[in-house]
Amino acid sequence: MINLRRVLILLSILFVCLTGCSGHIECNSVQAQANAPSEDGFSGYVVDRKDDSILVVDPAYRDNSSNGGADRYYPAKWFSNAPDPQIGSYVEVWTDGSPENQPYPGQARADKIAVSCPNTPDGAHMTDADAIRSGLHSLDTENMHIPVIEDTRFDADTGTWTIQMRDVKTANEGQVVHVTVKDEKQVKIQGEE
Repeated sequence: MINLRRVLILLSILFVCLTGCSGHIECNSVQAQANAPSEDGFSGYVVDRKDDSILVVDPAYRDNSSNGGADRYYPAKWFSNAPDPQIGSYVEVWTDGSPENQPYPGQARADKIAVSCPNTPDGAHMTDADAIRSGLHSLDTENMHIPVIEDTRFDADTGTWTIQMRDVKTANEGQVVHVTVKDEKQVKIQGEE
């Protein structure tokens, strides 16, 4: 019985080591946006990246109109030390506790990043993250200051995705942009040739 327990423990350790060294980004099997962010985590979509930094925008706005602020304030932060998450991914980011810069969008150093598993609806070739990435690179969004991803929908009959977005600068004016993306088999990820 003791030998069996040792074998099971060794197999468990081996499994953890092998999956931990697999070299790819692990994703959360549960859609992170359906859950409240964990303690001190910042959740949202990756809408831009520069070198090892990502811009994350939370689609859940705050109404600051009662204290003279904007009706729709979308929290947004640049996180450095984030080489892996791709544009279009839904992430939760925890900081390393170092001071954060407060001008909008904020700036912080990421300590840990959890990426939600992208969703591929029945009949789709692309994931929702692929569709968002394509939508963010479309002509419809080239003049957006900071895009906010509000919704993604796939229409199997037409083979298209519709991404509903706003620009944080015009969010209070009610301007919504609907970007249509054709469902394609492969979407180029930055860094690939």
